[in-house]
Amino acid sequence: MNTKTLFDFVGYIKDLTLQNRLANDLQFVPCTCSGIGYLEDVLSRLRNERAFVCVSDVCEESITRHGGGWFKRRVFTVFLLSRYNVRDTEDYHTKMNLCRELFRQFHSRFIVDEHRLQSELTYMAVDEIRCRELGGQFLNGCTGIYFMVALDEPTDLQYNQDEWQ
Repeated sequence: MNTKTLFDFVGYIKDLTLQNRLANDLQFVPCTCSGIGYLEDVLSRLRNERAFVCVSDVCEESITRHGGGWFKRRVFTVFLLSRYNVRDTEDYHTKMNLCRELFRQFHSRFIVDEHRLQSELTYMAVDEIRCRELGGQFLNGCTGIYFMVALDEPTDLQYNQDEWQ
């Protein structure tokens, strides 16, 4: 049984949101969801909050081999969402640009944190982070982007005869 505790990416994004000046100035609220079709935490807060950093607590996983070792790859999705005045095109573009800038700042922090995480045997793929912009009518007057980050962590795939009959 693999007893290594996996890196808490959801908590990491929450901490980054609380530490980022732009996110704080614009009152981005950290929250979670179960994917783009289930933005539960965002929907429950939509009346009282205007901007969100929402990380999906459901990720895609795979097992991959690097240099003879086996790794569990988890791909997380993070949504940067901001409400805007639906009657104001300029406000839409302003909010979209703010989400783009916040993504740039998160990515720059990932690059800085990459080396620290490697010392904990967590490898964040910072060389290519895919991002997609959301349309102007996404989620009742919200716009923004989402991006995906891959983490690779060692996993033990040693065959153990005691696990079999």
